[in-house]
Amino acid sequence: MVLSGSCNDWLNIKPLDKMVEEDYWKTGNDVESVVLACYRAMEEDDFMQRIILGGELRSDNVMVDVSTLHSTQDQQDINDANINVTNGLLPWKPFYTVINYCNTVLKNAPGVMDKDPTYTSGYLHAHEAEVLTLRALAYFYLVRLYRDVPYIDFPYSDDTQNVNVPKMDGDSILNLQVDALLTAEKSSLKSWGNSQSQKGRITKNTVRALLADIYLWLGKYDECIDACNRIMPDVIPYDEILNPDLATGAELRLIDNQKNYMNSFNSLFCQTNSAESIFELQFNSTVQNNEIPDLYGNYTTMGKLAASSAAVIPFQDNAFTNDLRGMFSFVRDFSTSGTTGQGVSQIFKYIGNFYIIMADGVSYSFNTSTIADMDWIVYRLADVYLMKAEALVERNTGSDLSDAMALVNLIYLRSNLTALPLMLTNYPSQDLMQSLVLDERQREFMFEGKRWFDLVRLARKEDRENGLNNHPKMLELVTRKYQFNADVVRSKLRFMDALYLPVAQSELIANKALVQNPYYNVE
Repeated sequence: MVLSGSCNDWLNIKPLDKMVEEDYWKTGNDVESVVLACYRAMEEDDFMQRIILGGELRSDNVMVDVSTLHSTQDQQDINDANINVTNGLLPWKPFYTVINYCNTVLKNAPGVMDKDPTYTSGYLHAHEAEVLTLRALAYFYLVRLYRDVPYIDFPYSDDTQNVNVPKMDGDSILNLQVDALLTAEKSSLKSWGNSQSQKGRITKNTVRALLADIYLWLGKYDECIDACNRIMPDVIPYDEILNPDLATGAELRLIDNQKNYMNSFNSLFCQTNSAESIFELQFNSTVQNNEIPDLYGNYTTMGKLAASSAAVIPFQDNAFTNDLRGMFSFVRDFSTSGTTGQGVSQIFKYIGNFYIIMADGVSYSFNTSTIADMDWIVYRLADVYLMKAEALVERNTGSDLSDAMALVNLIYLRSNLTALPLMLTNYPSQDLMQSLVLDERQREFMFEGKRWFDLVRLARKEDRENGLNNHPKMLELVTRKYQFNADVVRSKLRFMDALYLPVAQSELIANKALVQNPYYNVE
């Protein structure tokens, strides 16, 4: 499929709600334009804010404080499990905007083949694969944040359509997305070529990574492992020299730190679109990632979030004290005008420029550009390794534990250059391996919008296993960051319903078929 213009062009596509519908759906280029608008909707500030906060705010990774940081009261309330239905961060419109764009393509694109003879079934199916995947990703966020939500598989084009759509069970929604993704996997492109768009548009490996993630959430471990295995043929060793004549553009490789300890940090979070990356939301000087500096700060001041004291814990074990990820994820005791002063650890990932390991500590340099053009990584190869490792540990048959340890070591050793491999003899049980994989995920993906979802997935698994609405391991981890109100937060979060957000009051008013999440239903 031929791309319509450069990466910068498609980032600046006109939003769908600005289009005149009768002017579209005549040519293949019209379909391409609306497909790109689906991506563009995910780069809007409201969408980015919700996926970053959704994956980090309630986790043990971050702290907020309205009196000392730049945190808002809405963020503080969610962090403290004191959530009111009028909280301004609750409305889910940004997700349904993406879903509606995708539904619009699915409805209208097939009719274009009758109007444009050059728009063949191959183009159509490839476009459908993209929007099926983007829609599934939006629903995956919704289900992980709210659990049961309205399922809408048709587009809204005018205000005469019925907006009173009831909730559907979250797991049922995800099973529908699995079916859609299996269809998308067949038709999605293996590669967009050796260009920036390779990482900024849906490929087969994006579909497989999302499938693996959903399977893991649903506790379908065999299926998760299979989805990860379908990515492995495209993985090449870090030291292999690739023959450009044989390259497909779909090759993936884990960024290595052996030659330069900054390799993974620079390649993943500064240069972006690395060989390790599978799918990133793309930003540039025109379409900027405003939420990263707003939430994580910049070179002169703190943002609305800071690394919590609990963020340090994963690097205090003897095996992880020299872990490079503990150096580039956050800056310890950051102090500058307008911040809280000593004792606060600013998030460094995504907003940093480079760091130097000195004899007396680590010297940090922040990106001083006023242009927030850092991409947001949705999936990378490290995700695949650690999703597969978790599924192997949960399955726990045959050599599963040792196979999982080998995958963990791939990630661990690249950030612990002088360490010996982690040994299964030190983690001889399923329980210990479960903890290791979860901790390794925290070390690797800190501040990448994944930790809260990992913790809720742990709670779901605990509740399935003990048959009770109780998840002690999850509660122990998530309440580590609270200095004064840990017991209060623990008492609230012991209920599974409390791990999900309430439906915003504005949504209940707009959609009369909705019912409130039981935990927040005070009537």
